[in-house]
Amino acid sequence: MNVRPDLATARAFDDCLAHATLMSPTVARGVVLDGVGEIAGTETTLLTGLLGRVAATDILSEVALPRFDNSAVDGFALHADDLRRPSPLTLKIVGKTAAGHTMAGTLRPGNTVRILTGARVPDGAAAIVLEERSTRHLAGVTFHFLPDYGANIRGRGEDVSTGTIVVAKGTVFDGRHIAILAASGNARACTKRKLRVGVLSTGDELIEAGNEVGPNSIVDTNGPMLRSLLTSEAIAVSDLGIVPDEREAVARTMLDAASHLDLLITSGGVAGSDADHVAGAIIDAGGRCETLKLALRPGKPIGRGSVGRMQVLALPGNPVAALVNFLLFGRPLIRRMLGATEVSTMQYSARTAESFVHKVGRTEFVLAKVDGFGPDGIVRIGKLGRGGSARLLPLVNADGFAEIGAELGNVAENSLVNYHPFSMPLAL
Repeated sequence: MNVRPDLATARAFDDCLAHATLMSPTVARGVVLDGVGEIAGTETTLLTGLLGRVAATDILSEVALPRFDNSAVDGFALHADDLRRPSPLTLKIVGKTAAGHTMAGTLRPGNTVRILTGARVPDGAAAIVLEERSTRHLAGVTFHFLPDYGANIRGRGEDVSTGTIVVAKGTVFDGRHIAILAASGNARACTKRKLRVGVLSTGDELIEAGNEVGPNSIVDTNGPMLRSLLTSEAIAVSDLGIVPDEREAVARTMLDAASHLDLLITSGGVAGSDADHVAGAIIDAGGRCETLKLALRPGKPIGRGSVGRMQVLALPGNPVAALVNFLLFGRPLIRRMLGATEVSTMQYSARTAESFVHKVGRTEFVLAKVDGFGPDGIVRIGKLGRGGSARLLPLVNADGFAEIGAELGNVAENSLVNYHPFSMPLAL
């Protein structure tokens, strides 16, 4: 579905710096994803290597789960005839069975078998009585309550039937999926090949961490941050380093990257000044580019384009802006290219512990600190001092982002806002 706004005001194929009306983050997300398909190529991955990979097909259960009728409790197995007798009922104990074992013979009326959780239900048993509902003595065991037919028995196949889809195509595997694959007879799975992503920082002022810092130098923070955010078994990350603010050099780097990457993520060089050459470099490399000037703070300008089959996402140079834009647009772009299913944004409601100054017109992500909980149990958050898209210490000291909608003006104390805690995963 085409979700782009009026192309005359929102797109520029030849110049990322063209004037455009401010675009909401929701509309911009649609533009970033528009026309992007999943990469081709699959791999067979063993169970031990599935964590973080993406399922390329639906995976079916090879067996029924449970594989056999088993006891859900510690107790005693009863025959169907005895279930129809009045209680209290005293029966003779004729055996015992535990998980991993099978009782020989068939349970007869008038007898009972001691059975432990997970044990195969003996032939002839129709229900399990909880141990707590019985009294043992020399003559056997007396039951003070008789359950319904089938009580406390996990029936064969009641969880999963043979051929049931246990992991759907597009699932990003976590421990839950690995557990059910192991149980369902799947020791390996067909996964999407790894997405090849390059990270490139631009700017004359940038140097790599560990190098001597000159009087006009700034240590590159976006490169390491973005590479860490891309850490996933589903992604193969390439560090393309730092390129100076030279259009030809940036274009050469992009052209080379397009020969082996699926996605290039850049930072810096997209704001529209005389020193910003990412847009023009994309064009020079034979690609296409469009500007997305967002109704968003931090991170107003981003670039979106492609060179050959390689997609390009150009993020702002300021680190907080780069982080916000990566989470809003980079992560869903990566999931789309991997064929991963859409996921809901992990956010919560929080109450403001103070007033938040905000102008109508832009969605704003404000660094916030948890300030306890209100009487209703909802977390309270306050602003974390003086923020800014280039300030790193507030980012480190924050607990998350408070999201203030574009339609809102100043937000009063004790108001409900969306809250994105950093305790949630920041990567794929």
